[in-house]
Amino acid sequence: MGNKINRVVRIKQVTKKQYTQDKFKKLKEIGKGSFGKVYLVEEKESGKIFAMKVLVKKEMIKRKQIKNIRTEHELLEKIKCPFIVDFHSSFQNKEKIFFVMEYLSGGDLYDRLNIDQTFTEERVLLYAASIILALQTIHEYGAIYRDLKPENILIDDDGYLKLIDFGLSKILKSKNKRKTKYQKCKTCCGTLEYIAPEVILGEKYGTEADYWSLGIILYEMLHGMPPFYSDNKNEMYEKIINDEPKISSSVSSEMQNLIRQLLNKNPEKRLGSHSRSQNIRDHPIFTKLDWQLMLEKQYQPEFIPKSNELYNSQFNSEQSFQEKSKSLYNTQKNDKTVLLDQSNLLKYKGFSSTRKDTQVLQNIITYK
Repeated sequence: MGNKINRVVRIKQVTKKQYTQDKFKKLKEIGKGSFGKVYLVEEKESGKIFAMKVLVKKEMIKRKQIKNIRTEHELLEKIKCPFIVDFHSSFQNKEKIFFVMEYLSGGDLYDRLNIDQTFTEERVLLYAASIILALQTIHEYGAIYRDLKPENILIDDDGYLKLIDFGLSKILKSKNKRKTKYQKCKTCCGTLEYIAPEVILGEKYGTEADYWSLGIILYEMLHGMPPFYSDNKNEMYEKIINDEPKISSSVSSEMQNLIRQLLNKNPEKRLGSHSRSQNIRDHPIFTKLDWQLMLEKQYQPEFIPKSNELYNSQFNSEQSFQEKSKSLYNTQKNDKTVLLDQSNLLKYKGFSSTRKDTQVLQNIITYK
């Protein structure tokens, strides 16, 4: 099997269907954060279960998050990938904004690691492939994720991983008409244990920073702890910038090599840099993996959520900022974050939509 990618773009227009809060029945609160709450809800018409993220406009304005929430809305609405949470609809009233997404019953990777402590290499490999394909889809859209961490990775009903929460993501400006090169970011943001050294050093950075975070997560799944973790933040800064990861001898040489290449402190030499995800997928550790079967979710994961876990708490809303994680978030002036006044926000017409009623861009990737 070769690695040629045939990219198909599908755009479709379907009759618009309006949603409001009254169309859903709240079952329970499953998450709480700085800007609002997340509820388990039932769509009254169909009886289907969803997760509803409710954001308070006043708090969004106060914390200058308008640009971020617009970006999150665009990415959820337009990107389609088996390993990214499915978007159902969005709507608003005078006080709140509502995101309705698929409910993922397996909880997040953070909680699963607390339960299992470490995972087998076979399990890590399948999880790595899920994340790689999700990041590839995001990067091909011209965006950078910027907050890859276990809390933002959920397990679906089939045992596969899905990314959620695009609150820190950024859509990059293209540097050429073919959209093969993009401008770099400057804002220092993310969760400290998973932030790339170039971000901490205040250098311009691109999608390579996401692949550093991937390397941190692979290490954590095998060891139970991020490689540079310390209770002292300044010490953690120093470790991320200067230290090399200490990988257990029980980890295979191929997996060790993959992690070390992802954790290369030079972003230009980091695995995943120039050809994006292609050179990661070409790594010897993935030789036996059929990427097309992966996209079709044809492999059998080691862990599959039990049916009685359906209503377990997950979707921890906006935890990048206050809860369960040790976070770093600074909006710099040179990032040109736009703060809209409340009257403009309330009239934001582009915000109420469903995936079916918009021109949806889908990256359908096949491997030949």
